[in-house]
Amino acid sequence: MNAERTTADAEGPAWHAAADGWAEHWAGFAAPAREAVAQAAGLTAGTAVLDAGCGSGEFCALAASRGARVSGIDAAPGLVEIARRAVPSAEIRTGPIERLPWPDASFDLVTAFNALQFAADVGVALAELRRVAGTGAQVAVCNWGRVEDSEMEAVFRPLAELKAPRDRPAPRVREPGVLEDVGRQAGLTVRSAAEVDVPYAFPDRAALERALRALAPAYGVGPETSEPVVAATVETAASPYRRADGSYRFENTYRYVVFAVTA
Repeated sequence: MNAERTTADAEGPAWHAAADGWAEHWAGFAAPAREAVAQAAGLTAGTAVLDAGCGSGEFCALAASRGARVSGIDAAPGLVEIARRAVPSAEIRTGPIERLPWPDASFDLVTAFNALQFAADVGVALAELRRVAGTGAQVAVCNWGRVEDSEMEAVFRPLAELKAPRDRPAPRVREPGVLEDVGRQAGLTVRSAAEVDVPYAFPDRAALERALRALAPAYGVGPETSEPVVAATVETAASPYRRADGSYRFENTYRYVVFAVTA
């Protein structure tokens, strides 16, 4: 499977730079969604699992804890190193999800959490996930839900506006029905889809600011640019989510689709 440009080209360096900050402040965010996908896909001991765009290895760790045979891949070497330390029993490689280094039909379950939107071509990436999943296997894709259902957008948006634009429009994978359509075009059959509540809380303003500054390298911006933007964001955009005790809580929705590989 070939693509002119891959996630490794477009996103790997930025997420490598943000690896430690991501692992410290954000890696646990999607835990409810990971649990929901594991249940929906019937993850059990002995399942051969590949997590594509595995980040710092949270789903790899969950799968390994349930007795699965785990592999992972990510475009950011820094995240791969963290994942390898977290799940030493797993085979975790560095590379793009559009060109997976495994033979056809290698896995019983292939997952992707908040990864496909970074692909240079979502259709190519999803077709590649299908390729390494054998007939009778499953492909599960989980992303943020709609923008209007994710309160974290209020504090992510100012940082995102600093990022250089993509060379093609960002895929609308957050919208209901879009992943299903792309999956069908890749030869997959929709088995189930659902939304998951994924709230996130910070104990105080300082913690929220630290987390946002740590994420800034993923948007390609350094401290001299991100620090004033983060301070202004927390002062204004985050203020509606500040509670009486000084903590912050944001309500969010994730959405997953589980596909079956039927032929």
